[in-house]
Amino acid sequence: MRPGDEFAGRYVLEEVIGTGRGGDVWLAHDTVVGQDVALKPERVEGDRETAVRRLLGEPRALAKFRDHPHVVTLFDVVTVPSDGDTGGDGGGATAGGGGETYWFVMEYVPGGGLDRQPPMSPERVARIGAQLADALAALHEAGIVHCDLKPANIGLSRRGAAKLLDFGAAYRAGGGETITANGPYSFTPDYAAPELARGNVPRPASDVFCLAATLHALVTGSPPRGGEPGADGDEAVAAGEDQDRLTYWKAEQGVVELDAEAVGPLHPVLGAMLRRDPRQRPDAAEAGRLLAAVAEHGTPDPAGRPAAPGGGRPRRRRATLLAAALGVGAAIVLSLVVLPGDGDGRGDGGNSTRGSAGRQLPKDPSHGGTRALIGDPRTADVCALADPDALDRFGESEVDVDYGNFDRCDVLVHPDDRSRIDVSVQLRPGSPPEASDPVRTIGGIAVREAPPKKGECGLLLSRDDAAGGSDSTGSTGRGSGSADGDMFVGVRVDVGHGTVAGGAAALCAVADTAARSAAEVLNRGPLPRRSPPYPAASLAWTSACALLDAEALSVVPGIKADVPEAGVADWDCEWFSDVDDLEAEIAFFRDERKSARDGRTVRLSGYDAVVEPEGNGDGTCTVFIPYREYGGRDAETAVEMLRLHVGGRRSSGELCHLATELAASAAAELRAR
Repeated sequence: MRPGDEFAGRYVLEEVIGTGRGGDVWLAHDTVVGQDVALKPERVEGDRETAVRRLLGEPRALAKFRDHPHVVTLFDVVTVPSDGDTGGDGGGATAGGGGETYWFVMEYVPGGGLDRQPPMSPERVARIGAQLADALAALHEAGIVHCDLKPANIGLSRRGAAKLLDFGAAYRAGGGETITANGPYSFTPDYAAPELARGNVPRPASDVFCLAATLHALVTGSPPRGGEPGADGDEAVAAGEDQDRLTYWKAEQGVVELDAEAVGPLHPVLGAMLRRDPRQRPDAAEAGRLLAAVAEHGTPDPAGRPAAPGGGRPRRRRATLLAAALGVGAAIVLSLVVLPGDGDGRGDGGNSTRGSAGRQLPKDPSHGGTRALIGDPRTADVCALADPDALDRFGESEVDVDYGNFDRCDVLVHPDDRSRIDVSVQLRPGSPPEASDPVRTIGGIAVREAPPKKGECGLLLSRDDAAGGSDSTGSTGRGSGSADGDMFVGVRVDVGHGTVAGGAAALCAVADTAARSAAEVLNRGPLPRRSPPYPAASLAWTSACALLDAEALSVVPGIKADVPEAGVADWDCEWFSDVDDLEAEIAFFRDERKSARDGRTVRLSGYDAVVEPEGNGDGTCTVFIPYREYGGRDAETAVEMLRLHVGGRRSSGELCHLATELAASAAAELRAR
């Protein structure tokens, strides 16, 4: 086939504009209707009946969307026998002795795929994304999953309308098979949703993830997994073992690296669409609405509210990863589980603190005459357990004392300029598991393995009873076990702009070093006191449980107000209901001040609170109430906040209404103190 040849009696060939699975794709002029078209060959190979049925799946799928403005139009299918005079290498001859080649006559989209275009502005990409989301919504309604959305499969018409170009990897949702001839299904690792990369059945939410990854590439020039794009979908499936293992690993784990500065107003929308759990992603129609709002207003919500970020705990100011991976990619957490201390509290005038369920912090728990390791948590220097010098061999280390509740202290370890390991020392009430034997003993401290969790390497530290370090039958009457509590050392990694070399093994090495360092501190005697102590105005001296009484909690249907689960020093308290799995939690929280970028602002008893739908994951709503600003580390301003969360099987609006009602009661109680 050569330029100027006439094909099928009506199409005059002009030039080769691409290469498909079956050969060269040609630009041709249709002499009958007077328009340019694209001619794409598809070869019949193997068993003819099966091959033809699968091969015709793509045009039949395209035919369903002939009138959709953002799906490329299929005009006709022309069959050419293997002995026909098609000439050249243009794909007329069939491979393997097949009987014929099918030519798809399709709408010509100038310029081909968008992989050839330079980066675009976030607003322009938002318009393209909204159009593509509309196309995906139509596909999903018809029971079709595209599976391989990427810049190469998107074009722009002469008038600038986005067009979905290729259905070669499409999958019939619920039908258990592809609609085309390229195997079970195909994908491109750089853009694929984690469930696709792991070999799970494609679902409409998979296309939403691929769309977000594609939009990130259109703005920044690369997909949100870093590096250059990999091979296209067909090569990735057919020769997967030859692909970059790291790219496949990132795809399987759902690791993404959003360039927040580059994508600008698209950041919250892409973050929601790139959630690792497909159940937490917006559907295509909702994604289209959010993208259209960005294109028109510069924000995912015309009222100025961003799309809710992905699940888990509230977003940390330095965190850039939206999907955590196993072993590599979560945060290193060092948690200490303790019972009440040794009565050296300050700032309370010797008075006990009573919560809403009548709990009291004891004035002088003696633990059978054995001095507690932690003492009063309100005066304990938790950061004494988080030694940055001990972790320097893993990278540059710094202490962060201004994040989370008062029961924790973090060390941020930077192995390189693209990675971050977060070691967090946290006090929590509890006891070591009875069935767990120590794996080692460091002085008088027993080290156990914690129950495994994804993205964590866990160790549990407690006083070694065999060494005579505790009195399990002391005056506290708590029975067997450690008299003053236990320490949990868990490892989770927040991957910033890269991965951590060594994976899970490296994380466990950090955990072991952190545990040894903490054990050495505990072996030297009771934990040192904070110097200076928390000021009298700090929330550290307040019981979070006491801020909500039974009357305030009654707004939550079925809530068991008299049975809370309280944390260390009553710094957090949680209640549960037997109606719609509802739960309510109130806790203290330190971080930078929340703003309208994080959610909707409301005024509660003189406080500028922020309401964040899905702030703690799907089916939740969180309210942050700023209480006290103070000078944090490195002269940064930090804020002590009240964090109130409600979750359950109710609509987002209902959950936020309940959370706001509870927050209003807590704010009023806080103001009255």
